[in-house]
Amino acid sequence: MEDAADTVVPLRPGFDVQFRGYHRGQVTEHIEMLEDQLKIVSIDRNEAVELSSTLRSLYDDARQDLNDIENRLRRIGSSDTGLPEASQRVQNMFANAEEEVQELREHAQRQAETIRGAAESNAAQLVDEAERNAAELRKECSELIAEVERQREQMRHEHAKQIREQRAREQRLRRTIRSEYQRTVDAAQQKADELVSQAQKQAGQLNTESEQLRAAALEDIEQKRSEMEQARQRVLAAMQAAGATIGESAPALHTPPQDSTSEATPLYEIAHVQLPDQREDSVFYTIPTSQTSPTNQTGQINGSNGDTESRN
Repeated sequence: MEDAADTVVPLRPGFDVQFRGYHRGQVTEHIEMLEDQLKIVSIDRNEAVELSSTLRSLYDDARQDLNDIENRLRRIGSSDTGLPEASQRVQNMFANAEEEVQELREHAQRQAETIRGAAESNAAQLVDEAERNAAELRKECSELIAEVERQREQMRHEHAKQIREQRAREQRLRRTIRSEYQRTVDAAQQKADELVSQAQKQAGQLNTESEQLRAAALEDIEQKRSEMEQARQRVLAAMQAAGATIGESAPALHTPPQDSTSEATPLYEIAHVQLPDQREDSVFYTIPTSQTSPTNQTGQINGSNGDTESRN
């Protein structure tokens, strides 16, 4: 006979594993307990159905026996024995046998009806109880599945909400970072512009100061050049005067003394002339003279601010 325990409800639904919701072990334990109860109810129902079938078979056997006894009595009663002088005792025995058979049949029928009624009642009760238990199990399973579905739907909504919130936080963070970056760039650009402006201003000031210093230096150089030119003219004039003086005194210098017996160095070979003190960096000039060209002189001025050469 086919086991009806596996055809009552679809057992072991495929629950999805989630992070939150019912405890998986408790759900599995509860479902296994419901399966065990359903198996027990199914076994009781199968036993009731089998008992009903057995009682029905016994009833059918008893009925068949009664039918056989009735047929035998009917054949005996209807048979022609050829003894019309049978005694009243035999007829009474037949009558008593028929009554006993009738009583046995009625008793068997009543007992069979009672057993069948009890079996059918028990079977009906077992079937009803099994159906109620199965309905309760179906209801519990349906409620459990619905609750699991509700929990899964709630978790799905919560997960979607968390994803939306996370994306919103990321967007806000990106906007904040972008704004902060823009502010930093603007501040850096402003600082750079200020530095460039200050550098340009300082460069302009330095250019102005440089021009002023250059003009002052040129003016000072021009002044120094003018002073050097004046000093040069004075030196040339002094050299010319010294040359003229030396030229006039040259013949006297060439005449040797009458009372000198030793050879002396002629004085006309070297003449030292010291110019007037015009500057702190005064220079002594050496002017060579000769008999043939007493007017040739060479002068050189070495100063801190320039060099001047004169030739006559």
